[in-house]
Amino acid sequence: MELNTAIAGMAAAEEGTERLDRGGLISAILVGLIGAIVIFITPGFLAVVAQKTGFDNDQLGYLAAWDINAMGVTIGLSTFALAKVRWRLAVGLGLALIVLGNLLTAAVISFPAMAAARVVSGAGEGIAIGFAFAALGRAKNPDRAFAIYLVTGALLSSGFLYMLPLIMNVFAPSTFFIAIAGFAGLVMLSLRAFPDGSKDEPDIFAAGGGKLDLRAASGALLGVFLLFFAMGAVWSYSERIGQLSQLTDGAIANGLSIGTMAGVVGAGLAGVLPRRWGRSWPLVFSGAIGTVSFLMFRDHVTPTAFVLACTMMMFSWNFAQPLLSGICSEACQRGRVVCAMGSIQTFGTGLGPAAAAATLVTGSFTVMIYAASLILALSIVVTIVTMRWSRQPA
Repeated sequence: MELNTAIAGMAAAEEGTERLDRGGLISAILVGLIGAIVIFITPGFLAVVAQKTGFDNDQLGYLAAWDINAMGVTIGLSTFALAKVRWRLAVGLGLALIVLGNLLTAAVISFPAMAAARVVSGAGEGIAIGFAFAALGRAKNPDRAFAIYLVTGALLSSGFLYMLPLIMNVFAPSTFFIAIAGFAGLVMLSLRAFPDGSKDEPDIFAAGGGKLDLRAASGALLGVFLLFFAMGAVWSYSERIGQLSQLTDGAIANGLSIGTMAGVVGAGLAGVLPRRWGRSWPLVFSGAIGTVSFLMFRDHVTPTAFVLACTMMMFSWNFAQPLLSGICSEACQRGRVVCAMGSIQTFGTGLGPAAAAATLVTGSFTVMIYAASLILALSIVVTIVTMRWSRQPA
């Protein structure tokens, strides 16, 4: 659940630019929320798609990958476009793609058509996230602005996941996607307050953009990719794991919603750690909690184990994110690496479910769980080694 990274790092490079007023802050948060909606509620999103289409688990994984990877591409492109295009026009285009993609999703059933619809929506989501995060970086207090965004998204997604069984019983699946399209349309009305920042946006990729530690950047981004790859795979399939264990819809909803709220606690705790503790041991702690949570999803999962596994997984994931953001920020003081992190982590989140889908031919999640555990451990090792490298003269 990538909630507090990406283009936020650009705030450090924006001295003298127009600050974000209250209306702009509200608009940026709304744009960011609609852009990240699939990330916030991935298990619920896949559950609704499964109800609508009857897709099997591997098809659901590939579908999530199409959406999230399209998002990753346009987040990356947005990073380069910030100084070159009018922000309101770009965000308007992104929101229009979200509307179109979700209306198409509501109308189609076949897998190729559904995948194409999610690519359209994912492209719009990436544009929305990229420009929303850049706008939030212009707030008078960027940390507070991103905290408001994070907590708002977590509360809304937790409420949705808790109410998911009722929503699926009362409303047709197509209604869900039409509602997302409607929300995106309403967010367009807020764009008058959205900052039009291209006129004073510094081009952080231009010459003189500051020293880049390539060794630290490469290792940090690899560690980010591996962590989001592992977490994205297991989080995406958590609802399906609950279904396979024949848990009640209420038990699954409790686990997903409580897990989402635990993510807020994890991110908040990482933010108040004493600097003297460093990052290595906190990352080891995060990796250990995450690995245990993965292993709790093995075989038949009890309701209590499902809630604990979701809670520990989301705590671990969001506890690690601020630490990884700090490492990426130190690799380049002008924000280039933390900008790239937004795209890299999105690709990881999208490719994880696709890779996991290839292991589900037996109908079991065991191979996926053990593979994700190993990849998560590898991500922690790579990141710690990278930190040790960065302390040595190049």
